[in-house]
Amino acid sequence: MKKKICSLAFCFVIHMGFSQFQHSFGTERSEMGNALTQLDKIEKGYLIAGYTGQQFFGGLDATLVKTDLDGDQIWSRVYGGRNRDYFNSVRQYKDINSINQATYIVAGVTNSFGFGRADALLTGVNIQGVPVFAAVYGGERRDVANCVQNIKDENGRPGHIFVGETRSYTAIPENNIYVVRTDLSGNLTRATVIGNRGNQKGSWIEQTKDGGYIIVGSTTNYWCGGGAQLTNPATDIFIVKLKADLTVEWDRILGYPKELDPSIRHNNVATCVKINQRGNYVITGYTNSFGINNSQDAFLLFMNSNGSFLGMKTYGTKYTEMGHSLQISKSSTGNELYTVVGQHSSASRKALVFQTDASSTLQWARDYGDEKQDGGMELVKDDFDNGFAFTGFTTSLGAGGTDIYLVETTADGESKTICEEKIDLKEEKHEPCIARIARQIFVRDYRRIELPVERVEYKEDRCVSAKLPILKKTVKEYGIELFPNPVHDLLTIQINKRVTVNKIEVYSLQGRIIMQESHPIQASMILSTKDLERGTYIVKIYTDLGETKVMKFIKK
Repeated sequence: MKKKICSLAFCFVIHMGFSQFQHSFGTERSEMGNALTQLDKIEKGYLIAGYTGQQFFGGLDATLVKTDLDGDQIWSRVYGGRNRDYFNSVRQYKDINSINQATYIVAGVTNSFGFGRADALLTGVNIQGVPVFAAVYGGERRDVANCVQNIKDENGRPGHIFVGETRSYTAIPENNIYVVRTDLSGNLTRATVIGNRGNQKGSWIEQTKDGGYIIVGSTTNYWCGGGAQLTNPATDIFIVKLKADLTVEWDRILGYPKELDPSIRHNNVATCVKINQRGNYVITGYTNSFGINNSQDAFLLFMNSNGSFLGMKTYGTKYTEMGHSLQISKSSTGNELYTVVGQHSSASRKALVFQTDASSTLQWARDYGDEKQDGGMELVKDDFDNGFAFTGFTTSLGAGGTDIYLVETTADGESKTICEEKIDLKEEKHEPCIARIARQIFVRDYRRIELPVERVEYKEDRCVSAKLPILKKTVKEYGIELFPNPVHDLLTIQINKRVTVNKIEVYSLQGRIIMQESHPIQASMILSTKDLERGTYIVKIYTDLGETKVMKFIKK
């Protein structure tokens, strides 16, 4: 919505923001949003975790971007050293108090600090993104943290747990699932490695109703589809249930039940798991063994708490679909709904969100983005507007290269912008082959580190709201936006493609001109506001039609 405010000197429009949006954050290099959490305790908004290729410290830097509920950047930070560092998962602390100053817990990978080539990284940061603690976990080879959660251990003590993968422990050869449990300050309390022949990876972990944990990921499968005879056996869905003390309770591999085509690289991966109101496990991911004509399709898979298979369905086209994250919500009648975010590819790649009812029947599907490359990585429930939000990547919006993508939608997946459309997905049921393989060892390697941090401000872009008029009689109704507002260092002026701006002037409230741009401007431009004092400023925008628009922004 917008509100008009007039004074003796100026009449201007304050942009109040729409409830849904599509925004991007980035630089001329490549950025990625891997994880998202909604903030609902000390403040309200979103926190995105991922990486930037801008080389503030090294080749790749971990990054956090905090926004308000309208998706406008509040602050951004980068973390790391001389090598490649990135975040894969972020959560808001459940226990925030004066003793524990950390507000957000973040997990990922560092190649700059630690024991070896790459180590799992866990850091707790305060409300401004400054590290309160940081630690690395693993050995001399590659170790990764993919998903972190808040938990309570078997004694009721709060802490964290993450799942990922490791190559550092040769008692179980090759790549294996890595699980680390810590206290609230990142001190290791227990860690385990789970695997067998081939390569295993842990993508997601959730604490279960009995105090244990459910893990989903993938494994090399020598047991289904004639895998033992294949030069390149399939990568298949791997599910592991742990007791509260991290010992394995049960495990399952789910693969293709018939003989596989050896000319195809079969790739079936579980990426996310949630627990429904009946205590069953709802799992998403992607598969080409079960896909339409061996194309990649997203899936939903259902298991009960004892590891019994309840059902599986794929959702796709003849092209590529992937599921990366899911949420369980309720309809207006109280029935469960399952909503998945991922990617849909045909002529170009788009972010994908689809929803099913409790029986896994498709309700709707939409893709997001424009004519370039876009994708969704993690979905959260928007508890303030009863909708959803997701992060990922975009080249349709942004400053160049790949940018961090943040999209907020209604409960029906509408972002209320021109960068979305409905799509059709085909549904198919499947019966997989099921096997068991897990071996387990326990390990204890970790080390505290100092994690360098630097404040940055990313350039912002956004998709035009479907509510904005294209061209009306007065310039006050043209599609011209200022954002973010309030602003830190960089103010973007986005201009409707049917309007050319000839001059932009910035004034103080006292009427003193602060800055001026006097050349033709189309699409958008960025003004540096870094040297402005805090306060309110007026922007006068002159178009090629001889009209003037007056707007306001606030410098933080």
